[in-house]
Amino acid sequence: MLLSNQKRLKIIGIIKRIAQDKSITLEERIYVEKFAHHNSTISLWLKKANSFRRNGRKNDDSIDNLLQSFGLDGLNNENHFNPNEDDISDWFGGAPSWLRRS
Repeated sequence: MLLSNQKRLKIIGIIKRIAQDKSITLEERIYVEKFAHHNSTISLWLKKANSFRRNGRKNDDSIDNLLQSFGLDGLNNENHFNPNEDDISDWFGGAPSWLRRS
């Protein structure tokens, strides 16, 4: 999915506000989510922004900084897979459509 420069700048602006924990409208959130479901780069930007919003920026040399730079959800204990309580198919069921197998 190709983006015009205007759409890309709008998405970046919304994602920056998410990362800074500033308010956004529901319409803006839906707009960004729509593109994140079809574009892996935008999905990564959104994951990073949500991580920055939840945990603040990690600027040290810790593993949390590495995880945050990759946009992984490893910083929150509730996001970890527990084989005694979680079903593996449910765990991966929330993946974006561009990532799931057909």
